[in-house]
This record gives sequence, structure tokens and C-alpha cells, in this order.
Amino acid sequence: MYHRTRRYATHTHPKKSWEWKRHRYWGRWNKERKDDWVFGDKHSGRYLLKFSWFKIERHELVRGRSSPDDPDLRDYWWERQKVNAKHLSAGDIDMANDQGWVCRLCGMDLINGEELHRHHKVPRARNGSNARSNRELVHLYCHQQETKRQFGLAKESPPADDFQDPCSE
Repeated sequence: MYHRTRRYATHTHPKKSWEWKRHRYWGRWNKERKDDWVFGDKHSGRYLLKFSWFKIERHELVRGRSSPDDPDLRDYWWERQKVNAKHLSAGDIDMANDQGWVCRLCGMDLINGEELHRHHKVPRARNGSNARSNRELVHLYCHQQETKRQFGLAKESPPADDFQDPCSE
């Protein structure tokens, strides 16, 4: 990426010196890091992230002919799925532990590839609190169905024929 950014700076400002380009584009844009060679823009404050700032994640291969449908390997697949929980916050992990890592609404494992939502058992619109005891983790689609069940259908809009066009009068 360094070579690409240098090529960009040279192409954009062919008559400027390298020192001018370095001061213009490279600097300590990320205040949390002591790195003077970050490519960025001082006017917008935006900068490119560097690959070296991120830890390499190695993915473990699936053993032999292991299948998620094999009941003997249920624990193996459960441990593999729990790796995805690292993207949850500490509070969400606590909620998931309290629920036994199961969605209350559908009864399936929380970590199954679906997006998770925080659901209020007693909705905030009906004076429910934001306390942890009133919240739970559920799948996106379960959350949508439960919200629809709690609040009912939205007021139906009239058919298009009932609309009157003010220009036609």
C-alpha cells in the first residue's frame, strides 16, 4: 500500500519535491498510535488503515469428513460456532450465557450465522426498562416477528384508488 500511496502522491503532484509530498500526505494521523508513516488527509482527518495494525486470524480447518448433522460431533461443532461469539460485547456474552446460548423465540442456537438483536421483553414503548433483566439476544427474524406480534400490524394505508390527486381537481 505504501508504494501505491507514493505513486498517487507523485502522480497528483509531479512538480513537488518528495519532502513536500511526505509532509502533505504522511504523518501521525492516528493519534492512538505512534506511527508517523500513516497516509491521510489533514483537511478531512481521514487516513488509511495499515495492515500491520491488525492481528492475523488463522481459521481452523474442519476435521476430515465431519458433518454438522452427525450427533456424535455436536460438541465439536458447538465449540467451532462459539468462536463467532468473539464479535459480541461483554454484556451480550453475559446475556447469551444467561440464555444458555439459545434464542428464546425459536429455540435454536444463538450462534448459527444469523444476525443477533437485543430484544426488550417489555418494550420500551410500553414503559419497559433498559435493564439487563428486561433484555435478551434473539435472531433478527425472530425479533421482527416478535415485535410485529407485540405491536400488531401497522395501520393499513388506504388503497391507491382512494388517494385524491390535488392536480386533477
